[in-house]
Amino acid sequence: MTRSRTHFILIAGSLVWLAAIVLAPLLQLEPVYRFFSLICHQNPLRSWTLAGTPLPVCIRCVSIYIGFFVALVFSLRPRTAVLKFAILASLAELLLQWTVIDWVVLRSFTGFALGAAVAPFVRIGVHEMIETHIRRSRQGALRNAM
Repeated sequence: MTRSRTHFILIAGSLVWLAAIVLAPLLQLEPVYRFFSLICHQNPLRSWTLAGTPLPVCIRCVSIYIGFFVALVFSLRPRTAVLKFAILASLAELLLQWTVIDWVVLRSFTGFALGAAVAPFVRIGVHEMIETHIRRSRQGALRNAM
């Protein structure tokens, strides 16, 4: 599978993920809320609302997913230093939230940065996993043919 095909599949999957988040409150999609409850605390006080209903994920989670999508769309390159910074910024924001101030803008920014920093590494990792699987499948087929 080509890198561009893997990239397209990840962008499409990320777009579907974001669409589910936005459509859940608009269409009252309870199964979407149940699904996201497995990965997010869904505290309505810590979530943005749409049509008067909280999104099925908190502000931090939706910011991570938007950052991930944007990084895929713009084909950002993996940068270890950026990933380390995003992780440290997220941890610092979490400590600030617990001890000093809970600031939505900071939570949104650090979530977005973390999602954007992780996406290029995920894209490469998924592509390598697919390529390894295809290579092993072909090798197995060749062995069976002999």
